[in-house]
Amino acid sequence: MAGREATGVEELTLLGVWASPFVIRARAALNLKGLAYRYVEDDLNSKSELLLASNPVHKKVPVLLHDGRAVCESLVILEYLDEAFPSRGPHLLPDDPYDRAVARFWASYVDDKLFSTWIPVYNGRTREDRVEAARQVVAVLEKFEQALEECSGGKAFFGGDGVGLVDVVLGGFLGWLRASEAMCGVRVLDPAKTPLLVAWADRFGALDGVEEVIPGVQRLLEYNKMRRALRGLPYIQTSHCIVFLKETRENNTMAGKEDLKLLGLLVSPFVVRVRMVLSMKGVSYEYVEEDLKNKSELLLKSNPVHNKVPVLIHNGKPLCESLVIVQYVDELFPGPSILPTDPYARATARFWAAYIDDKLFPAWYGGIVKAKTEDERAEKVTETLAAIAQIEEAFAKCNEGKAFFGGDSIGYLDIVLGSFLFWFEAVRRMYGVEIISASKTPLLAAWAERFRESAEAKEVVPGADEALQFVNKFAAAAAAAK
Repeated sequence: MAGREATGVEELTLLGVWASPFVIRARAALNLKGLAYRYVEDDLNSKSELLLASNPVHKKVPVLLHDGRAVCESLVILEYLDEAFPSRGPHLLPDDPYDRAVARFWASYVDDKLFSTWIPVYNGRTREDRVEAARQVVAVLEKFEQALEECSGGKAFFGGDGVGLVDVVLGGFLGWLRASEAMCGVRVLDPAKTPLLVAWADRFGALDGVEEVIPGVQRLLEYNKMRRALRGLPYIQTSHCIVFLKETRENNTMAGKEDLKLLGLLVSPFVVRVRMVLSMKGVSYEYVEEDLKNKSELLLKSNPVHNKVPVLIHNGKPLCESLVIVQYVDELFPGPSILPTDPYARATARFWAAYIDDKLFPAWYGGIVKAKTEDERAEKVTETLAAIAQIEEAFAKCNEGKAFFGGDSIGYLDIVLGSFLFWFEAVRRMYGVEIISASKTPLLAAWAERFRESAEAKEVVPGADEALQFVNKFAAAAAAAK
C-alpha cells in the first residue's frame, strides 16, 4: 500500500496497523509535512520479519524507516520528522523553549493518562467496566479542554493558528474517541462539557492529510469486534447514555515571580536528573524540598495534573516531568548541549530514555522495591535484568567505543540512566540483587563507575545511604499506621 505522494525511490517507509492511534498520528504528521513515504500494513497476529528486525526492543508499530535506519515510538518519530525535515510543512514543536516543554508535557499526558484510561473502553470485559472507564476518559478530556484554552490563545489549534505536536498526538485518537459512544454508550466528546475540544476535533479531523487517515466509526467498531473475539471477550451491545461530570477547573496561576525554583525530593531519581542538568549548565536556582506525605500548596498548584515532583518554576511558569524539564533546560540555557545534534541520534536517545522510564523503572522500583511477595520480587528481578540487558546492547551501539552514551562526555541518556545508580546500590544492599554487574553487563558496569566518579554526578547524586533511610522511614510510617 502506498503512502501519500509516494514515488519511485522511497526514502521513507512507515510500518503500521491502520487502526492504531499511534500509527495514525505518524501518518498524519507525514501527510501534513507533505513527505513522500511508503506505507506497509503489518499484521499484529503474524508480525513481519521487517518489523521484528526494525524494532527488536518493543516489536510494535509504528516504525519509520529513513534511508534504512529505524526510528521507533510515535512521539520520537514526530520530533524526528520535525528535526530531520525542518523545511517541510508545519513545525509541530514551537520555537519557544517553554512552549515546547508545555507541548511535550501534554503529548506525554495523552499517552500516559488518556490512553491508559481509555483502553478498558476498548477491551473491558463487562459493560460496567467500559462505562466506568469512559467516565474517567471524560474527566481526562476536561483537562485537555482547559489545556486547549490555555495553549491555543483562542486560536484554532493547540499549536495556535497552525497544527502542532499536541494536535497530532491527541488527534490520532479521534476516531476511537468517536467510536467510544457506540462501544459503551458514553459520549466522551461532549459538547456540553468540552465545547472547545469538540470544535477542535471537527477542525483537525477535516484537515487535508488528516481526514484520509482517521478511520470511520463503523470500521473501528468492526475492528474492535474482531479483536475482542480473538481474545475471547464478548461483544457488548450498548444503549445510549451521556455522562455528566461536575465542573472542575484547576487554577494554575502562580503567585509571585521567581527566576528558577525547583520543587523536589532529594532521593527522587527524576529530581536528580533536573538538578544535574541545571548544575552542568551552571544555572543558579532555588531548591525547595517537598514532603510527599504533606505536599505543599505550591506543588499542588504547579502540577495539578500529576501532583508530583520535579516541578521547575521559571519566571512563575511551571514545568513538569523530568524528561520535559531536562530538554527545556538544555534548549534554553547556553553551554554544551545534552542531546546530540544529529536528528537520528537525538531520536535514538529519546527512544532509550522513554524505555528507561517506561520499562526499567516500573520493573525495579514498582516490582523489586514494592513487591509484596518473594515470588513477585523474583519475577520483577527477571524483568529488570532483561531490560538492563537491552540497555547494555544499546550502549554498545550508541557510544561508538567512547566513555558515555553521549560520547566523550556525559549526555542526555547518561543523566537519565545515571540518576538511578544510587538506588541500584540500595537495591543490592536490601535484596542482594545486582542490577548492573561486571559479569552480565560489563559495558554498563564500567560506564556506571565512570559516571559515579564524574564531577557532574558527585555534585548532585545522593548516596545509597540516603535511599535506604528514605525506604526505612516510609516503612516505619506504614507500620505505625497499621
